[in-house]
Amino acid sequence: MKILHADDHPMFREGLRFFLKLLDPKVTLLEAGSFQSALDRMALEWPINLALIDLQMPGMSELDGFFTIRRRYPTLPVVILSGVSDARLLQTLLDAGARGYIPKFASSELLLEGLRRVLRGETFVPEHLHMPAAVTKNAEPDEVTVTSRQLQILPLLEDGMSNKQIADALNIAEGTIKQHMKALFRRLHSRNRTQAVQEARRQGLLRPR
Repeated sequence: MKILHADDHPMFREGLRFFLKLLDPKVTLLEAGSFQSALDRMALEWPINLALIDLQMPGMSELDGFFTIRRRYPTLPVVILSGVSDARLLQTLLDAGARGYIPKFASSELLLEGLRRVLRGETFVPEHLHMPAAVTKNAEPDEVTVTSRQLQILPLLEDGMSNKQIADALNIAEGTIKQHMKALFRRLHSRNRTQAVQEARRQGLLRPR
């Protein structure tokens, strides 16, 4: 099992090594001190079983870096291990596919419990953390969340691809792409593809070019 821990504080990475080894004595630990270093390690060491990502590292913003990872590695379980505690920001990340959030200075028991649950396929957020409701009473789910598949579609939409070209690139039916496009337009409050791309950029769902 390979676990990548990306954090720009060497002492924090060093302190976490012992606890990560408790998950599995044979675990291979990969470390990165910047966002670009994290991307480089992923490319060199793929497949990776789990990524622990700080939200504040050199070379990334809180949302932009996460969405870049999600676009490149949509199947990779990503846990936010960070001192950032903005509940709405964290909810946005969870809605977009993050598999969990663990406060940076959580107890070792909470850390291990959270990581074990994520490795079992669950999503983990500490019980004491009060998160806003992901879906309001009067909103449809598609109006609130962006799915991992839609995160894959957005950069292709930005490149000007047609529905058929996107379907071919992702190896899924064109009709499915049309449904995702409708959902994206609702979620982004857009009436056409150009508006959708502009709004996605504004919300940090696309990396600025």
